[in-house]
Amino acid sequence: MSPPAAGAARAGSVLDEAFARMASAGFELPNGFVNHGAMACEALDALGFGAEVDEWAKRFARIAGPGVSPQYEARFEWREALGQYRLLPQWVGHFERAIAEEGWARVVQVWAPRLMPGMSTALFHGAIRTGHAVRAVAASATTARQEELALALGYWAARFRPGQGAPAGEEVVDVRHAAVAAAAGAARYYLASPSIYFLHGVTGAMALELLLPHIAGPDQANALAQLAAEHAGMYSGARAVPADVRVTGAPRGHLVNAAQQSGDPHEVKLVEAALRALDLTGDPVFAAACETVTGLAADGAA
Repeated sequence: MSPPAAGAARAGSVLDEAFARMASAGFELPNGFVNHGAMACEALDALGFGAEVDEWAKRFARIAGPGVSPQYEARFEWREALGQYRLLPQWVGHFERAIAEEGWARVVQVWAPRLMPGMSTALFHGAIRTGHAVRAVAASATTARQEELALALGYWAARFRPGQGAPAGEEVVDVRHAAVAAAAGAARYYLASPSIYFLHGVTGAMALELLLPHIAGPDQANALAQLAAEHAGMYSGARAVPADVRVTGAPRGHLVNAAQQSGDPHEVKLVEAALRALDLTGDPVFAAACETVTGLAADGAA
């Protein structure tokens, strides 16, 4: 890996160790699904399960194939390389170098908007992994976290596929509220038809909530417009959303413990994202989504 950017912190947290472990693992599993290890580890850490992060990292590093070795091109024509997965090593090298030379914040400010037309790439996972990486590096710009950001952006760019066409976004006063409102709408579709597919409408929106503070105003508006277009395409023809949301009242501790004990990264990621949204809004739809994904809606709060 290339040297870290000047001034990068050097912490030895379990999350840093997990990111370092995941850096040597493949981006996708043998069945073609995305490797959720890095995202799940960051979400677990955010939920307070630091002691369990290492076990999860080892598991996801073991089931995936080998990672990529970054390649550094003297001239990298990114427009021609966009969406070419065979160039993943070059993409990772490009972002590692850019982060080292320009700083992670500038790279996110420039590149997140460039990649937003492909927000739904790999069922939102390019954007989701990037959102988790940005939250981690914003908390502490360690070498491992900056390298994880380079991997996340590299995957998003290499797998890039244009999504739904979206008009230019209009100015939004409270972009964070708008992203969480979109997540609430997605959560209602998930409750009507619980599925992994619809689940990603929620986690994708809440990944955008993590990214929005790090991009400029006009780009924020365009990102929200893209999210609206992706959701419109995703839920076209879906079952009507429930008018009322039933919440059994499962305690927060039960929800997070059930998600962690499931061993399922989708449960962990949805519970983390939905609880974050619940804290911001108090909307019971997010509590209901947590109860549904963990099975506590059926089992009750006991």
